[in-house]
Amino acid sequence: MDERKRARFLRCNTLLACPVCRLPLELHGTSLACEAGHRFDLARQGYVNLLRGSKKPARYGRESFHLRRTVFENGLYEPIAEALCREVASLGETARRVPRVLDAGCGEGYFARTVRARTGAEVCAFDISKDSVQLAAGLDADDSIAWLVADLAAIPVLDGCIDCALDVFSPANYDELRRVLAPGGIVIKVVPTARHLHELRERAAGQLVHSSYSNQRVLDHFSSCCTLRNHYTVSSAHPINPDALDALIHMTPLLFNVDTERIDWSGLTHVTVEAEVLIGTFE
Repeated sequence: MDERKRARFLRCNTLLACPVCRLPLELHGTSLACEAGHRFDLARQGYVNLLRGSKKPARYGRESFHLRRTVFENGLYEPIAEALCREVASLGETARRVPRVLDAGCGEGYFARTVRARTGAEVCAFDISKDSVQLAAGLDADDSIAWLVADLAAIPVLDGCIDCALDVFSPANYDELRRVLAPGGIVIKVVPTARHLHELRERAAGQLVHSSYSNQRVLDHFSSCCTLRNHYTVSSAHPINPDALDALIHMTPLLFNVDTERIDWSGLTHVTVEAEVLIGTFE
């Protein structure tokens, strides 16, 4: 195995937990292993599969994550990435040390890579989709992130060792996030607003079961599970090129049940990306 890809896991000896017995995992050769003898090999792309059982999320195959990469490369989600970086950098300044960040549901890894590159935080990222983690690991040119295949319901991380958990457009298991966060740690959850991608929603309105969207239930659930410390909106109307627009149309869950070929997308040159950023603690 490439030594640089192996080095991604050198800092995990006080971070990762065995998904079988919960004992600490340490790097031994080209595997992560615990004292009970459970062993998990590093894949050649530079990730480790710690998912117990076989779970493949519907609608999120390899092609979907390649489409997402095209969308991210167009810069649509840059303002959200900037917001995450500001929060992580501020946390590091307050703690006066390099923060440990967990990206829970990392997809193809755009936000994890951006936070690592701009803040210097130690980042561990996981997703239940093996396809997405393979792509994310392959795109990590700096070999600086520990990439894992894992489940939100059983995060393979030791208790109380994470300073910041990122949850960007993903479901959340707040009991697990509470368990892995260190004292003073924060959860950053990013939730789409009703205006998010409204240009697509308006053109597809005739086929959508629900032509409007509200995130209030998600906001209420967040506030009921942890203490809301801060809350603000990030919004931008971003120009989009034809390739990125086509990728966005075919990857967004908004249009999963829509016959996109029946819709005239011509003249659509800008798309609104808008989300609410929620900062919470469990203290």
